[in-house]
Amino acid sequence: MQPSITVKLPDPENTYPLYARNLIGEMNKQLIYPNFEGSNGLWIMSDYGGEHKGAKFNTYSFLICCSDKAPVHREECRKIREKHSLNSPFKEFNYKDLDSSRVKSSIDEFLKISDSFIHGVLVTVSIDKEIPSMFGHTKKEGQREVSNLLKAHGLGDWKGTVAEKLMRICHPIALYLALLRTESVDKFMWQSDNDAINDNGNKRSFDDTRTIFNRVLAMYTKKPFEIYGFAKSFKDEPYTSDIMSLTDFAAGALQDLLCGKVKGVEKKYSPEQEKIVKWLGNSSNYLQKHHYIFTKSKEGIWDVGQVNITTRPEVDSKH
Repeated sequence: MQPSITVKLPDPENTYPLYARNLIGEMNKQLIYPNFEGSNGLWIMSDYGGEHKGAKFNTYSFLICCSDKAPVHREECRKIREKHSLNSPFKEFNYKDLDSSRVKSSIDEFLKISDSFIHGVLVTVSIDKEIPSMFGHTKKEGQREVSNLLKAHGLGDWKGTVAEKLMRICHPIALYLALLRTESVDKFMWQSDNDAINDNGNKRSFDDTRTIFNRVLAMYTKKPFEIYGFAKSFKDEPYTSDIMSLTDFAAGALQDLLCGKVKGVEKKYSPEQEKIVKWLGNSSNYLQKHHYIFTKSKEGIWDVGQVNITTRPEVDSKH
């Protein structure tokens, strides 16, 4: 089986949100995608960035990978943790906290095994904070539209900011699942970082999040998955923490890169962060990296394109 294939989504329907139609247009420009033919199921890991003070972009990162090929990567992660004493005490890989000597000594090996033993694609969607909403001309209009739509369909009572964030995340993940599923893939598990989108509120629940995602997914694929699951992050669980950290790296690094190269807010990178940036700029034969960007347009609502990262912490945004 070839690890990569060329595939395309069908032309989007006019009823789809403009956000989704733009994503489809950019996805169809990608030359290759991972080939999951023969796989039994897929894992999805996701993390999000850009909510701290001074951030100029919201970043939504997710990894879709072949679950039945994960045991080899898990074993390699175990060896690295044992070699560098990362379990005593437990230490996770976190983009904002790379100062530990144990992390510094292991980061090269950790990134290398991710490229060598994960079969999948790491995706980041970065959205300019100057764009008020992806679902309306104003922040109030767009967020109210999404919240009212969810409530009208019995899917909970959501704050506008959280409802919009959920839709920004659900659409690209659903599009990638619809594009990459094969005849053999009939199940998936999505594990998200603990976040407002999967909290249990007074008038909504994690069950609502699951239902909403499945309805978004049904927009893009007519054949439902037979088995699916959703989970939140597990505390101090080595392997899920390790694989989730790849999405944390992407969300954090893309936020910093775009702040500097698009907004002119330069950041000083640590040697470890520079290694992560370089890693994000290079797809391997098995783990591909796709980066999309939405920026505020001077003439219209927004511009959309792909982010090509060079081997240094620089970025070329193609619109």
